[in-house]
Amino acid sequence: MTSKAFVLILVLQLTIIFNAECVQQRKQVDCSRYEKLPPREQRRCYEIYAPICASDGQTYDNECFFCSEVVKTNKKLKFVHFGKC
Repeated sequence: MTSKAFVLILVLQLTIIFNAECVQQRKQVDCSRYEKLPPREQRRCYEIYAPICASDGQTYDNECFFCSEVVKTNKKLKFVHFGKC
């Protein structure tokens, strides 16, 4: 009985942890911190796939790639939504 209770508690905790990310999902992307970083050519973006659809119809792999392009275009590129275009 105690092992079943332990497994149940563990599963509930994991569910809460992973669902917390969904609840905290942002509605915009803040690229202000990328303006202070080195130019795109010298910056290394992480390889986590979290797609962002932009106003140019392109899907950027994640916030880093998207914000790098925002800075490059002098803020002409705009956020549309999270996910593929």
